[in-house]
Amino acid sequence: MCRARLFAALFLAALTVSKPATAQRGSDFDSLLAQMNAATQGGHWAEGLAAAQKLENLVRRRQGADNMNYAGVLHNEGMFLHNLGRYPEAIDKLNAALAIKQRNNDVASTLRTSNLLVGALGMLERRAEATTVAERALALGTSAFGANDVRLSDTLSALGGLARDKENYADAAGYFERVLTGLQAANAPPVDLASAMDNLGDAYGRLGRFDDGERLLKQAIDLLDRSYGQNAQAAPNYDEIFNSLGSLYKDAGRFAEAEAAMRRSLAIVRVRSGEDHPNTAATMGNLAIVLEQEGRYAEAEKLYQRTLEVYEKVYGPNHPTTAIGLYNLANVYVDQGNVEAAVGLQRRVLAIYEKAFGADSPDVGRALNNLANSYASLGRYDEAIDLLRRALAIMEHKFGRGSGPTAVAAESLGRALTDAGRLDEAAQYLGLALEINQRLLGETHPDLIKPLGDLGFLELKRGHAAEARRRFEQALQIAQDRLGPRHHDTVAAIVHLGNLDTQEGKWADALVRLRQASAVFNTERNAQFARFVELDPLLIEAIWRVTDGHADDAAKDEAFGAVQRAHETKAGAALAQMAARFGAGNDAIAVLVRRQQDLKASLEALDKRVTTELGQPEGRRNDALIGSLRAELARTQKSYADVTAQLDHGFPAYAELSNPQPLSIAQARDLLKPDEALVAFIAWYNEVFAVALTRETSALRKIALNSKQISDRVAHLRTGLANPEATRATFDLDASFDLYGALFGPISADIAGKPKLLVVPADALTSLPFHVLVTTKPDPALAADDRYRQAAWLLNERAITVLPSVPSLRALRNLARESHAAKPFIGFGDPVFRRTSSEKPADIGRNVRPYQDYYQGSAVDLERLRTGLPALPETAGELRAVAKALGASPQDDVKLGAAATVTSVNQLALDQYRVVDFATHGLVAGEVNGLSEPALVLTLPDRPTGDDDGLLTASRIAKLKLDADWAVLSACNTAAGDKPGAEGLSGLARAFFYAGARALLVSHWPVDSDAAVRLTTGAFSELGAHPGIGRAEALRRSMKSLIADRSSPRNADPAVWAPFVLVGEGG
Repeated sequence: MCRARLFAALFLAALTVSKPATAQRGSDFDSLLAQMNAATQGGHWAEGLAAAQKLENLVRRRQGADNMNYAGVLHNEGMFLHNLGRYPEAIDKLNAALAIKQRNNDVASTLRTSNLLVGALGMLERRAEATTVAERALALGTSAFGANDVRLSDTLSALGGLARDKENYADAAGYFERVLTGLQAANAPPVDLASAMDNLGDAYGRLGRFDDGERLLKQAIDLLDRSYGQNAQAAPNYDEIFNSLGSLYKDAGRFAEAEAAMRRSLAIVRVRSGEDHPNTAATMGNLAIVLEQEGRYAEAEKLYQRTLEVYEKVYGPNHPTTAIGLYNLANVYVDQGNVEAAVGLQRRVLAIYEKAFGADSPDVGRALNNLANSYASLGRYDEAIDLLRRALAIMEHKFGRGSGPTAVAAESLGRALTDAGRLDEAAQYLGLALEINQRLLGETHPDLIKPLGDLGFLELKRGHAAEARRRFEQALQIAQDRLGPRHHDTVAAIVHLGNLDTQEGKWADALVRLRQASAVFNTERNAQFARFVELDPLLIEAIWRVTDGHADDAAKDEAFGAVQRAHETKAGAALAQMAARFGAGNDAIAVLVRRQQDLKASLEALDKRVTTELGQPEGRRNDALIGSLRAELARTQKSYADVTAQLDHGFPAYAELSNPQPLSIAQARDLLKPDEALVAFIAWYNEVFAVALTRETSALRKIALNSKQISDRVAHLRTGLANPEATRATFDLDASFDLYGALFGPISADIAGKPKLLVVPADALTSLPFHVLVTTKPDPALAADDRYRQAAWLLNERAITVLPSVPSLRALRNLARESHAAKPFIGFGDPVFRRTSSEKPADIGRNVRPYQDYYQGSAVDLERLRTGLPALPETAGELRAVAKALGASPQDDVKLGAAATVTSVNQLALDQYRVVDFATHGLVAGEVNGLSEPALVLTLPDRPTGDDDGLLTASRIAKLKLDADWAVLSACNTAAGDKPGAEGLSGLARAFFYAGARALLVSHWPVDSDAAVRLTTGAFSELGAHPGIGRAEALRRSMKSLIADRSSPRNADPAVWAPFVLVGEGG
């Protein structure tokens, strides 16, 4: 984080133009003086500069260019230029003013201009020149006034500020102590004394002398309170003292007090200066730093965005102060895991600093450090290490090898080297960072927690468990003593030690620690208090080990909760949101809930667009667009706040329903039907576990394979499934049987006699339909075709439904009421692509090409789609057959050809239909480099528009209003996650859940079109003939019928009959 000092304390100077003779004065002169004063008070630097420039011309014409009035105007021009970030111009004006003042032997005025010149030189990192100017001014003032004269205070403060900027806090404190002593001896005004106490207290805080700093800052506040009474807030530095106090508390880990002090400062500065003043922005940014330290990232991000907006308005997009806003916003994105977004902002910060200060300035070093850390997070280690070596060289050259900035750069370099596996080299830099920090900050400063943890991980990787434990224990002791038992850093240290216990086989100790950490997270209501991904899998394994595989009911319940927390998915969240709407109890509240959910999605999308534009390099940045997006963001935020307030009043249970807590075993069992079994898998590196539940029993079982072994076996099986056009089956039945035995062997007794299986898959298992597993060893004596037709598929024994998460079972069965839709079916298919030939190639499947193949730049290439996608005339018969089976009209309720458009989908009242079916091509995400999102392809318009380019994208689907028991996506690969193993369902599937579907029929690979017709029509025919069997059983029967059909040997190939899975409510 980059803390901003308030401008009033640094460089607001009094206007110094002396009054000319009365005869020479006029209304124009007085008017320009008034304009400058008003601009100074309001922070409107450009307006002040314009007035000062006019005044310069006026004074030069009337009085000449070698007098103190002219020098005063030049001084003020320099001040405004300084505040606008035009430092070279400011320096020229101030040097010219200084020369005149020195010729006129006006020492006091010379000191004032010298102090301002020091600030401008410092901003350009010309610190040596700045120090020379300040020391020359000090010598001049000492000679004229004596060493202890109060008129030297500002010059001493300037020298203290230079030392503080160099992070030489001891030297800074020395200068500030001289200032305070001199002011006290001179019985200076309270406001000057308070300012000196502020500077010294701040320096003490930076030195880790928190008690001394707090005492001084509170004395300053008390002095102003006593001197000004009820008008203390009008004192010019009252707000900054609270700002400094908040920063001290933050550094001391006293976050509640830090937040209170920062909010007090912000309230004062808002009243004094208004919302758009840079001091208000700086205080908002400093408050955001505190919130970020507390893990309250969403709140911090909002303040950082506002801070940046003010800075850009006041200073423009390429000012170093604007870079502070970008710097901090990037940091909070990193904290939230949005590293890609942060990188664009960090590059822009680096460009601003290089242009303003030169390639070897400390600010450039800090920018390099942040950008390199992001590169390391993205696995770009070589680039990160190169940047960090450059950053370290800058800091060592500017501040010395034993300085705080050097420690920061060395720690980052050591971390990147650790991640890159260069452990011995990493040890040198991490050791150096810790040594410097201990010397500068003492042995118990909270800033030691992170470097100690870094060294602990390094030693763990080097096989030095004892040394790793020592480092982790040191970090834990500091965190507990200085930050408290519930702080995120404290919990992190506990988890690290628990992880180490597991690696050393100390399972009982590990279980104690992991339970302690889990208890904090389980009771923490702050959504930004990020849970460690390894915590729940380690907790499950510890329970298993300590109980020797025989967990009692309480331990099983604990493990079951951990399984659910580890399974929190976007699809599960979408389903929970849908269920919360339908659980509202009345339509008016449901509409309000949907409105809030849509507004939240709009906020996220707008925020992403603003961030993308902010990260554009100079020359490509569109300020008008950014302004428009920010205005829309503000309007959307207000609407969201209004709707949320209405919901809080009318539907207070919504927050709990939309963010469900894990179910207990008893709650889950009560949701199951007598013929159902629930199996949830959890995978973590070397260990995989399964929890099995029925109405009667519960079990926690260990799977013999590890995560990588399962992934390899699933990948092997999929090689025989991904091509439904193959002339002969290649699926490995023996490997399928082996995987079945590994996964279901341990739980076979627990789920015996349950023909309906609800599965919550994990990791690689999300990409495999479980019905292709084989339950008995295949007979090698059978002919090839008969081996597949007579295989003991799991499908033969059980109807299988996939659940996105365990809590989604409650969402579906307790909250998501049956559809109120009056019409049975609506279908869309046989879209028009305008191919040159209308003939369908033999055995063509529904498209699965990665959709970047159809993009040029960031826009869809419709011509490539037209020529690349085969027509799907068979889908017309498929949809008509389904419509007939469900009692719908094959003419009115099936939209084909020119009627199957995005516009038609958006205009129809889809919430009137219980089943919604899309039979078309799908464009799946895969690796799309941020170009777009998954989509279904409908009829391609001759003249595409922003509302209809033929692609029904995930974001468009999410905006639909559905009340559907079943959404059928008989396109290709609509089940697959966007990244292998990362998420159990695609963006398309998640969008349909969010829109209001209770169940989905989705596919895992390209679908043979003829098979798609058979499978979907067969399932709906079974359901129409036997309404009580449930969707999963209807799909099972349709698949079995296709396997049994001997009209083609390909019908028994699982690549043909097995692509579809039922997700959601399968009953």
